[in-house]
Amino acid sequence: MNFRTSVVKQLNNISLDETSIIQIGDSEILTPSTDVIAVQREKAIFYENEFNYEDYFMFKGAFPFSCLEEDMEMIALQASPIIQVEKLEVSFIAAASGIHIGSTLDLQAESRVKNIRHLFRKEPVE
Repeated sequence: MNFRTSVVKQLNNISLDETSIIQIGDSEILTPSTDVIAVQREKAIFYENEFNYEDYFMFKGAFPFSCLEEDMEMIALQASPIIQVEKLEVSFIAAASGIHIGSTLDLQAESRVKNIRHLFRKEPVE
């Protein structure tokens, strides 16, 4: 990994989700991960212990990461030992994502989201 100096002069309007990353500088491994059950209801009535991760198959077991297994040749020319950012404006960084200014050896991000919508049924028109 090529190590460089990262310089950021200004970072504006950034709101982070709790599993997001802002990394300025080099890192060896980044592994942001999140599990979400998002429930939307027409009437906001919720009960304790109503939704549990273990009730949904998608939250069980290892995430099936794919591995790139093909021969590849890369030539990188880094004309400057400095990564310089004048101004960065980002409104929001969502689950298991990030902003990274620098070099990384390994990045694996995982996000599992189950969306549930409970809507009122309308009476059939006769």
